[in-house]
Amino acid sequence: MKSKNNNPRRDFIKKSVFAAAGMSIIPGFVLGKDGNITSITEQLSRALAGQDGIKKVAFITHIYRNSAHADVIGTKLFLGIPTDDGMVAPQIKIVSVYIEQVGANDTGIKIAAMNDTPVYPTLEEALTLGGDKLAVDAVIYVGEHGEYPYNRLGMKLYPRMNYLERIFRVFDASNKSVPVFTDKALSYSWLDSKWIYDRAKELNVSLMAGSSLPYCWRDKPLEHPIGVKIREAVAIGYASLDAYGFHVTEILQCMVERRAGGETGVESVEGLKGNDVWAAIDSGRISQKLVDAACDTIQGKATGNMREIVKMPYAVIVKYKDGTKGSIVMLDQYVNQGWAYAANTGKNILATEFVLDHSMSYSHFSYLSLNIQKFIVSGKPTAPIERNLLTSGIIDMGIRSLAEGKVRETPFLDIKYSAIGFEPIRPTAPRPTGQSIGPWPPKGYEFIIPDAFKNKK
Repeated sequence: MKSKNNNPRRDFIKKSVFAAAGMSIIPGFVLGKDGNITSITEQLSRALAGQDGIKKVAFITHIYRNSAHADVIGTKLFLGIPTDDGMVAPQIKIVSVYIEQVGANDTGIKIAAMNDTPVYPTLEEALTLGGDKLAVDAVIYVGEHGEYPYNRLGMKLYPRMNYLERIFRVFDASNKSVPVFTDKALSYSWLDSKWIYDRAKELNVSLMAGSSLPYCWRDKPLEHPIGVKIREAVAIGYASLDAYGFHVTEILQCMVERRAGGETGVESVEGLKGNDVWAAIDSGRISQKLVDAACDTIQGKATGNMREIVKMPYAVIVKYKDGTKGSIVMLDQYVNQGWAYAANTGKNILATEFVLDHSMSYSHFSYLSLNIQKFIVSGKPTAPIERNLLTSGIIDMGIRSLAEGKVRETPFLDIKYSAIGFEPIRPTAPRPTGQSIGPWPPKGYEFIIPDAFKNKK
């Protein structure tokens, strides 16, 4: 009798087809049973997909090193995407790379060479493949990490608007626009974010942005139905507002945007820190019940008194135009690198932990990568770009409010949109499982393992 496991290629192709949920499967690499990279042929991939052609993508980034966002997104799109259901073959092909800062710890140049992908000396050449006009079907821009100064408010001055302006300039000169995914916030600055949004609209660019948090595991697996009534909601995270505040704002927004009436915009934002956070909780401006409910979902949070453990809490209170109350609360030390959400629906309190994968796979970026691919293949974002425009504005205004010591009125955040019709790919399990937690990376790519992981072995 033949073993059921004697054809890992067939098994992984089946898993790829299942996880792609009807999207095209194109030439790529998957991980065989023994950890080797197994090629899926172009002919077979097209037969499975029922169509010809693949999407050619320019990959633009500031820095490409172990565990940087360029690595945990780009390397998966080169080699295969580890998910709970197995390795998913890349459905797009990175045909050009531009890396602004190449240092001694760079891994991107080597990975590109191993996959016969040219690294161009300029962003413009990566988009035109060395020619005069746009020559790719989509652009992925990872504007995170790298050496940049901080401004007077303690915000890292990532040149996202500058990069996107250059990308849009190539589109304009080519009289053609293609889908663009940009990682995390549109910009550290509301003014820059709004310019990016408006310029994309002017050029008819299909634009998608954001981080991995809306696409990660949820334990309990909570998703509000469209039209839910929400009186107040709280999202929990850790570290500073500049470093991770955007992530927590995305947790809040990806949930409350599903409320009755859809998104109505934000009337005001207030940033707080230290004892002012505890005072806001004591006065009821931030719900203690919601903070506790959210924190109680986090596995591995510290035991003991929250206020004794957290040395410097941060918070941003968000007052929505329809009267909904929202808050992000940063509880360093106490939540132990945990993320969570809780909401008062008027009938009950619902709460969930937003779970990331802390293995070498960083597979929460797998699900972000699946959504990027679906966007590029279909041309339709899996999340509204208005969410990102609003979250970019909220966290910028929150940091400015904190620096000024007063509430920031935000009539310009009059951003209305609906979550109806968007279909993100998210894991169904409550926590990472299966191929999501390894083995990773494939054989021959062990050089991408950071020292911190090597030392664990």
